[in-house]
Amino acid sequence: MMNKYLLVFFYFLAVALLFYPVIFQDNTFGSGDTLNPYAINHILDIYKNKIGEWPLWQPWIFSGMPTIEAFTYINQLYIPTRILIGIGFSDIGIQLIHLIFSAIGMYLLFRQFKIDSLISFSISLLWMLNPYLITMIVFGHGSQMMTAAYIPWIIYAINNLYKNTSLRSLAILSLLIGLQLQRGHIQIAYYSWMLFGAYFLFYNCYYIKNKSLNYKYVIYFLIACIVGFLLSSHIYYPSLEYLPESIRSGGIAHYDYATNWSLHPKELLTYIFPYYYGFGGENYTGFMPFTDYPNYVGFFVLLFALLSFLKPNNHKLFFGSILILSLFLSFGKYFSFVFDLFYNFFPFFDKFRVPSMILIITNFSIYVLAAFGISEITRRLIPKNFNPKIFIYIFMFISLVDIYRIDRNIISPTKDSNQKSQIISNEKLNSFFEEDEVIDFLKNDSSLYRIYPVGRIFQDPKLKFYGIHSVGGYHPAKFRHYNNLLNNSNNLLSFPVLRFLNVKYLLSPFELSHDMIELVDTKLYKSVMGKMDLKIYMIKNNLDRAWFVKRTIEQDDRIYDYLTSDSFYPEDVAVVKGLESQKFVKGTILNIEWDIHEITIDVETTGRSFLVLSEIYYPQKWKLTIDGELSDTFQANGVLRGAILDSGRHTVKFKYESKSFQYLKFLSNSIIIVIFFLLVIPLAMRLLKDNS
Repeated sequence: MMNKYLLVFFYFLAVALLFYPVIFQDNTFGSGDTLNPYAINHILDIYKNKIGEWPLWQPWIFSGMPTIEAFTYINQLYIPTRILIGIGFSDIGIQLIHLIFSAIGMYLLFRQFKIDSLISFSISLLWMLNPYLITMIVFGHGSQMMTAAYIPWIIYAINNLYKNTSLRSLAILSLLIGLQLQRGHIQIAYYSWMLFGAYFLFYNCYYIKNKSLNYKYVIYFLIACIVGFLLSSHIYYPSLEYLPESIRSGGIAHYDYATNWSLHPKELLTYIFPYYYGFGGENYTGFMPFTDYPNYVGFFVLLFALLSFLKPNNHKLFFGSILILSLFLSFGKYFSFVFDLFYNFFPFFDKFRVPSMILIITNFSIYVLAAFGISEITRRLIPKNFNPKIFIYIFMFISLVDIYRIDRNIISPTKDSNQKSQIISNEKLNSFFEEDEVIDFLKNDSSLYRIYPVGRIFQDPKLKFYGIHSVGGYHPAKFRHYNNLLNNSNNLLSFPVLRFLNVKYLLSPFELSHDMIELVDTKLYKSVMGKMDLKIYMIKNNLDRAWFVKRTIEQDDRIYDYLTSDSFYPEDVAVVKGLESQKFVKGTILNIEWDIHEITIDVETTGRSFLVLSEIYYPQKWKLTIDGELSDTFQANGVLRGAILDSGRHTVKFKYESKSFQYLKFLSNSIIIVIFFLLVIPLAMRLLKDNS
C-alpha cells in the first residue's frame, strides 16, 4: 500500500508542473466560455451585495432571463466552492483541487477492485491528466470537469454501501450525489447517472443470480439518491419550472440542435492519432462545427484497455458494454438508431445538445479497463524472473510523456503548432473589462433603455459586466419565444422589433445606414476582440420601457410578419396572444420605478386601456398586481408583457417570486447539517473512546 501522503503529493506535483503558468505566474485562462461567466458573476455579485438576497433575474442579456432557473449564477450554491473561496482559493485553484480529488477517487476505486496500489496510482494519475478533463479547465468548462470528478467517488461509495450497509455509508453516498448535482452541469451529471444506474442494476442482477440480494442495500441506495437530489433541489426544481419556456424544451426543430457536435465515427481515429483532424481550434478539419481538443486518452492506456479482455470478468464486461454504448450515443445523428432510442424514450435525454459530451463516460471506462488490463498482464504475461514493478514504471513513464505533450499543447501551445494559447495575464484580463469611452457614454445616460450590439459584439461579455441592458448576449438555454423572435427578425435587426424592445442605441463597428437611426458619436471600445472605434447610433422616436397602445391584434401564425413589417407601429398597436382584436384608450405613464426583482408603474387612464411593458413575458415567476390585486399578464408582441387597465389612477406592479428556490435552499442546508452530524458524531465518539 502506497503512503497516502506521498500519493497526494505526487498528484499535487503533477498538477503544479502542468499548470505552472497559471499557478505560479500572474496568468489565467481567457477563453470566451471563461469570460462570459466572469462578467455575469461580477455584475450579479454587485446586485447580491446591494439587495442582500440571491439575484433571480438577469436583465443584461436577451432583454432579461432568469438566473437559477437557467443555470446561471449557481457556482456559489455549490458548498465546496463556498468553503474553498472562504479560505482563499481562486476559481482556477478550485478546479485544480477537483482534478486531484478525482484522481484520489479513482485510486480508491481501483483499490476497491483489488488492483495493485502502483497500478492504481499510475492509472489514476493518467486519468487526472487526460486531455478531456484538462481541456474542460482551459476552455472555461470547469463545471463539466468538477461534475465529472465525482464519477469514481460515487461508484466507490455504491460499492462501499453494499459492503457496509450503514447510516454512515448512506450519508457519504448521499453527500457525494448531492454535491455532484449541486455543481450544476446537468448534462455531465445525467450521463454520470446513466452509468451509476446501470452499475447499480449490474450489481443487483449479479447478486440476484447468486440468490444473495441485500434488500437493505437497495433501500439505502434509493434513500441516498432521494437525499442527494433533495440536497440539490434548490437548483434543479426551479430549472424544471423554466424548462418548458426554454429552447431546451424539445420540438421538431430541436433534433438538429440536439445533435449538433455529434461525433463522426471517423473521428475515433483521434484516439490513436490525436492530430489526424488537426488537433483542435483553428486547425480542426473534422465533422463537428468546431472543437478544442482531440479524443485522446493515451496510446498505451487504450492498448491495455483492449488487452483487459484477455480474461473477461463481470466488471470488465460491464465497463466494456458501457464503453460501447456511450460511443454509439456520442455518434448522435451519425448512428441515429441508438441515439434516437434514448432521445425518444429516456426522460430529459432530449433536452441536451452535444452528444459527444458523453465521451467522458467512454474515457472513464477506458481508464478503468486499462487498470484491469495492466493488472492482468503483470499477473500472467510478465516472466517470473522480471520484476512487474519495472514494467509498470516503464508504462507510467511512457504514458505520462505521451499525455503530457498533448496537455501542454492544450495549455501552452508552441508557436509552430498553430494553436491559439488560452493563457492570458491577469492584467490583460482586467484590460478587457476596463471602463472606456463607450461604457462612459452609456453610463451617462440615466434613462431606462437597452442597446443593440451589432455584428461580432452581439455576444460581448463586457456589456453585461457593466450592467448594460442588451437585447443580445450569450446563453445556451434562452427563452423559446425570444429565440423564435431572433430567428424570424434577422437576429432582431428589424426596427419595429428594436423599438418595442426599448432599444435606444445601436453600437456598431461599421457604418449603418437607415432612416430610423442617426449617428450620435464614435467612441473607443476596448474588449476581448481588441480595441475598436464603435459608432453609436440612436433610434429616432425610440420607445420607453412602458407605453399604452390604441388597439390590439389577436396573435396568429402571421405574428412575425406583423412584428417585422415597416408598417407596424408598436407605439400604437400590440399583437396579443389570447385576446380578440379591439380598440383601447391611451393612458399616461406617470412614473416607473425599476429594480431587478420589482417594477412599479404609476399610470392614469380615462378609459379601458392596454399597457405594454418592454420586459420579457414569464408569468410563472413575474406576478402582476394592479392596486394590490393579483391580475393576469398578457403576452404582447411575442415576448413582452401586457395588462388591461380600467379608467382611473393605478399602481401596476410586477414582482419576481421564486418561493420554491427559497424553501428548497433551506431544505438543502438542513440536510447538510444532518449529514454532517451523521458523519462527525461517530468519529468524535470514537476519538473520545480512544482517549478515555
